[in-house]
Formats: sequence, structure tokens, C-alpha cells
Amino acid sequence: MDDFDWRFIKEFKEMERQMGRMLRSMSTSRMLPRHSGSDWLPAVDVYETDKEIYVYMDTAGIDPEKLTVIAEQNSITVSGIRQLPGRNKICKVHQLEIELGAFKRTVSFPVQIDVSATEVSFKNGILEVKIPKEVF
Repeated sequence: MDDFDWRFIKEFKEMERQMGRMLRSMSTSRMLPRHSGSDWLPAVDVYETDKEIYVYMDTAGIDPEKLTVIAEQNSITVSGIRQLPGRNKICKVHQLEIELGAFKRTVSFPVQIDVSATEVSFKNGILEVKIPKEVF
């Protein structure tokens, strides 16, 4: 591909990213009082190797002590809550992009996993779950 093709692809991907953010920001639920249940879902990447499944979840701003990870036969469920520090006497809101409140996200896998050997770590706002595949 020539330079024009790469620039076009790069610009198109940037436009797609911005459009996604704009659509998420238009949610009226962000402007209304919260109800029980999940109002947002953190971004997740899932990778598979020959022996393991890796799950990376964007958990920036969430206290790791308040995260719950439950591994089952072919899925994991992560739940928690993200809150910002108290804001005093707000007169106007100029921009709302950070998703807040409770969440519960289940990630399913196409293979069975070894629940007993699940490893969970947290670094720089990213939750990493490493799960060996079940060996039969």
C-alpha cells in the first residue's frame, strides 16, 4: 500500500473511535439518577494461547479491593464499582466521558478453563486474569 492508503485507513480508524465515544456520551442514562444493575461495561481484551486464556480489563479508577472476579467452567465474571472523589458545589458540567457506578461484566470462552489455577493481577488500572485451559 502507498502512503495515501495508510493515511486513509488511519484517519478512518480515528473517526470510528471518535464516533464510538460520541455515541456512548449521548446516553441519557448518564444524565439521570442511577438504578440498580450495570450502567456501563469496562473495555475488555481477550487473548488465547495454546495453554491459557488472558483477559485484560480497563479498570482505571477502581479500587482493586472492591473488584470481584468469579471464574466458572468457561467464563469469568468481574464486578465492581467506580466512583470519583466528591465534587463540591458544581455549577455546570462541561464534559462527561468517564463511566461511573456499578458494573458486572461476564466474558465467555470457547474452551473450558481450569478455574482452580486462575491468576489475577492489577497494574496501572488494568486487571489481568490468566486462566489455564482445561486439559482432558
